[in-house]
Amino acid sequence: MYRNLLFILITIFLTACANKNQVVFKDYEEQKSNKLDMQILSALNYEYFNDYKKSRDIFLDLFKEYKDVVFLQNAYFLTLANNLNDIKEIDNIARVYVDENDNLKRLSAFYALKSLELNRAQKLINELLAKNSNDPRNLELYGDLFVQKKDFINALKYYKLAYEQNPTEDFLFKIISTYAILDDTKSIEKFLEQWRQKNGCTLKTCSVLAKIYNDEKKFDLLENIYIDLYKISNNKSFIYSLLDILNKEQKKQEALDLALEYDLGNDIKIFLYQDLKKFNEAKNLSLKMYEQSGNKEYLMRAAVFEFEQASLDKKITPSLVLSVAKKFEQGIDYNSNALYLNYYGYLLIDNDIDIEKGIYLVKLALEKEPNNLYYIDSLAWGYYKLKDCKKAWEFLEKTFIDKEFSNSKESKDHIEAIKECLK
Repeated sequence: MYRNLLFILITIFLTACANKNQVVFKDYEEQKSNKLDMQILSALNYEYFNDYKKSRDIFLDLFKEYKDVVFLQNAYFLTLANNLNDIKEIDNIARVYVDENDNLKRLSAFYALKSLELNRAQKLINELLAKNSNDPRNLELYGDLFVQKKDFINALKYYKLAYEQNPTEDFLFKIISTYAILDDTKSIEKFLEQWRQKNGCTLKTCSVLAKIYNDEKKFDLLENIYIDLYKISNNKSFIYSLLDILNKEQKKQEALDLALEYDLGNDIKIFLYQDLKKFNEAKNLSLKMYEQSGNKEYLMRAAVFEFEQASLDKKITPSLVLSVAKKFEQGIDYNSNALYLNYYGYLLIDNDIDIEKGIYLVKLALEKEPNNLYYIDSLAWGYYKLKDCKKAWEFLEKTFIDKEFSNSKESKDHIEAIKECLK
C-alpha cells in the first residue's frame, strides 16, 4: 500500500561520505604561503558560487603539489556530491591513500556502492567499522550496503544503530524508506510520531505523516499536523486541506472558526455562513463584497440570504419581500446565473408582484438549465398564478419523474393547488 512513499522518501544521502563543512588542514601552518592561501581561497570561492568543477580541479592540483590527502578528500567529495566527471580517475588515485584518511575511505566505499562494487565496498566498510564501530557514518554505509543486497532487515538494523548514535532526520528517513519497501506502515507512523513528539514538526516529516493519516482517514490526528505545517511553511494550502477535512467530518462551526482565524477568503466565509444557516452574516459579508468589487452577484447573494433568514425566522413581510426584490432588480440581467433568475422569478410569481416578469425570468433560467425540475416547477406555478391551470399542469407533470422531488412539501402543495384549479 505504501510503496508509493518511496518516491517521497528515497533520496541520496551523502552524510556517509564526509561532513559538508570544509576540513581543517592539520599541516596548514607549516605549508602556509601566499600562494597556498590564494589557491585555497580561490577553491572555496568557486565552491561558494557553485562552480564545483573549478573548485574540485584546484583541490586536485593542490593534492598533486603538496601530497596532502585532505586536498584529495575535498576534490573527491566535490566530485561525488555534484556528479562531476572524472570520478573513476579520482577514485583510482584515492585507492592508494584510503588507509591514511577515514573520510577518504568512506568516500571510496560510497563510490564502490554507487558503482555496485559490493565486495570492495564491504571490505572498506568493515575496515571502518573495525576502527570505529560506533561512528554513525560507518553504520549508515553498512546499512546502504545491505539495501544494495536487498537485505532490508539488516539494513534496518544498522540504520537504527546509526540513528541511536546521531538521531538526525536524514537517518530517520533512511529507516522510513526501508520500512516503506517492507510495506510496514505502522512502523513508519511510529518513528515519525516519535520524532514529532521529541523534535516537533518539520516540513518533511509531517508532510509524510499527514499523507499516511489522510490515506488511513485518521482525520482527528491530521488537524494539529496541518496547523503545524502551516506555521512552518506559511503555506495556506495546509489550512485549506484542514478545512476540507472539517467539512467532510461535518464539523461546520470548526470550519468557520478556522476560516475566520486564518482569513481564508470571503467567498469561503460566505459559503460556511450559508452552510450553517447564518444568513445574516452571509448577507452582510456579501454586501461588503459588493461595495468593494461592484460585482452584482454579491448583491443577488445578499438578496437570497436576506429572504432565507426571514424564512428561517418566519418573518416574511411585504416590506421584506420588496427589500429583497429591490436588490435583485439592481443586480439581475440576461447573463445572470440561472439560480438567481429562477429565485427572483419565483419571488415575483409567488408574492404576486409581477407574475409575467417572473415567468420571463424563469424561462431565461430554463434556457440555461432546461432539465432543472425546480425551474420547471416555478414555471408551472407561474401559469397557475395566471389561471392557466392546464398549462400549469402540463409543466408540473414533467417533475413527476423524480419521486423524491414530487414528494417534497412544496411540490405537494403545488400539485394540490393546481389539481383544485383544474376542477
